[in-house]
Amino acid sequence: MKTLYLTDQQTEQLFTTIRWFFLIICGALYLFEPIQQPLNLNPFTFEYLLIFSLSYTLILQLALMISSKREKLQSFTMKLGIFFDFIATFWFIALTGSANSLFVPIIYVHLMHATILWRTRGLVIALMTSIVGYSVVCFYPPIQITTEKLWAFAFDIVFFILVGIFAAIIALRERKHHKEKMAFQNQSVSDYVTGLYNHRSFQNTLGKLVNTNKSFSLILADIDDFKKINDQYGHTVGDQVLSAYGNTLKHELNNFDSYAFRYGGEEFAIILFNTRKRSLETQIQQWNKLFEKGINLLPELNHETITISYGVSFRQEADTKEDILNRADEYLYLAKARGKNCAMFQESYERVGE
Repeated sequence: MKTLYLTDQQTEQLFTTIRWFFLIICGALYLFEPIQQPLNLNPFTFEYLLIFSLSYTLILQLALMISSKREKLQSFTMKLGIFFDFIATFWFIALTGSANSLFVPIIYVHLMHATILWRTRGLVIALMTSIVGYSVVCFYPPIQITTEKLWAFAFDIVFFILVGIFAAIIALRERKHHKEKMAFQNQSVSDYVTGLYNHRSFQNTLGKLVNTNKSFSLILADIDDFKKINDQYGHTVGDQVLSAYGNTLKHELNNFDSYAFRYGGEEFAIILFNTRKRSLETQIQQWNKLFEKGINLLPELNHETITISYGVSFRQEADTKEDILNRADEYLYLAKARGKNCAMFQESYERVGE
């Protein structure tokens, strides 16, 4: 069953669509006078409201597009949107009959918007501002405040609170379910010891990449003499060594242009969208330095030197995933045969740094 969960950006895009919908309604009210009378439309400042709403909706739409990869700007844009919505909502209600306006339910949308994006804090802030805003709309100026009007106001406030609470419950429950689902998904594609993607994920990723036109490098890395480490120090220390190299790759690799996997046992697979040999050599040297620092933090190893061998292949046009994997495995074997602690590149027998 598909989840209804939306990311914050998708949620904001949805509410931006709702803004455009209400702008169309406002435009219809402004252009067609026969509609204005039944809705008790007060034309005073309505033009300004329309210009204000159109301007900030357009600005927010553009800002969302620009900030898609900038979290801080995106968060600020969303908060600004809720603030402008608050102003426009109560301005619109004030011009269409105040407490008697047919558009009072728009406040429910405002409450849900703030609650979904800000959760409990959003609910509290939105409720307080909505109650204050609605009080001003209903009772300013304080003329002819009747008991009937007070009861109607009280019921509206109760409904505001109920809608806000239910929106918070639904939003929090959906976010919890989404987090649980993501945790299960991560467990199915991640390796427990290293925190890297697992073998299954590697096969899926490599299979997809060879069907694209992208150039990339495949590196197989193998911890030298790992069996001796396990036999001498135990599997717990062996797992710590694996974890140290996993942490090295997670620290050094950029998620946008690389992938790192635990291929199996003491072997790792790294996919890089970089095919420049010298650049790859520099990266491998940096990995080795950082890995050495991590190993030195393990007191059980008594500063023992642990090295890694690498086999590097490059994607070719007619490659299947087996082709590029077999070449990387072949060059890893050559690295082991040449004395370990080195990297062998496709079509090259140079050691790293030479």
